[in-house]
Amino acid sequence: MTTVRNGSGAGRVAIVTGGSRGAGLATACRLAATGFAVVVDYLHDQRAAEAVVESILAGRGDAVAVRADVADDLDVTRLFAESISAFGGVDVVVHAAGSRMTAAAIVVSREAARRVRDHGAIVNLSAVAPPRPLAVELRARDITVNAVQPEVGRPCAPDRVADVVEFLLSDDGHRLTGRVVVVGADGFTAVPSE
Repeated sequence: MTTVRNGSGAGRVAIVTGGSRGAGLATACRLAATGFAVVVDYLHDQRAAEAVVESILAGRGDAVAVRADVADDLDVTRLFAESISAFGGVDVVVHAAGSRMTAAAIVVSREAARRVRDHGAIVNLSAVAPPRPLAVELRARDITVNAVQPEVGRPCAPDRVADVVEFLLSDDGHRLTGRVVVVGADGFTAVPSE
C-alpha cells in the first residue's frame, strides 16, 4: 500500500478498482471532489496510481494507492483489509478494472458484499455481472448494487461515466438497485438486470 493522505478524518470511503486510468480515474477524482476518501486500486502502473493520489491530495482530499489483482481472491481480501486499515471502513466500491472483467467483477462484488458498510453501494462499470441477485441479497442492509454500461457501439467519455456513478451515490440515485444503467450521448437509462 502506498500510504499517502492528508490525514483528515475520512467520512465516506470508496474503493475504485482500475482507478488509475479511464473511467476509473475520472470516477476516483469525482468521488474525492465530493468528499470521499478514495482507495485507488491498480495492478501494473504504480506511477499512474500515485499521480492520481497526488492529484486528490492537492485538492485537499484523502487517498491511498493499493496494488491488487482484482481477479485474485487473496489480493482482493488484502485490498479491502488495507482500505479498512487506512480509513476505518468501506462505503462504496466502484469496479472499473477492465481485464478479465467477468471473473474480477464476481470476486470484487463478493468481497464488497461482506465488507461494505450498511447504506453503501457497489457499482460495476460493465453489465457482465448482473447485479440483481446481489442487490436482492443486500437490500436488507440498504446497499445498492448497479452496473454502468456505455451504449453499445458508441464511445463514452470517462467523465460521463463518473457523472452516472455520482448520481447513483446521491440520495435520488440510491433508490435504484439491481439495475444496468446504460450511458448514451443524451443521458442515461436504468433498466432492470436479468
